[in-house]
Amino acid sequence: MLERLNSIRNQNPALQSDWSLTFHPVDNDQLIAYSKREGENVILTVVNLDVHNPQSGFIDYGPCTVHDLLSGGHYAWSGARNYIELSPHTLPAHVFKVTLT
Repeated sequence: MLERLNSIRNQNPALQSDWSLTFHPVDNDQLIAYSKREGENVILTVVNLDVHNPQSGFIDYGPCTVHDLLSGGHYAWSGARNYIELSPHTLPAHVFKVTLT
């Protein structure tokens, strides 16, 4: 997974600096969400901070379309609050490439 994360970092200009770092509200304190932007390249990362248990919650981010660069999933978020569920055993984080709608 580390190799994949390094590849994602190298392919996305938003991940080359911290000047645009923005944290986003999540209703579960075991999840952290933040985004970075460089021009049209927007990356939203959500991480499960609990290394033992699955965690879920709603993130205040959207509407937009997101493509998970780790799992390959595509999601259309139509509202301002969107559901996230992460398991430390199968998918401990999302690294979403965002297309704003």
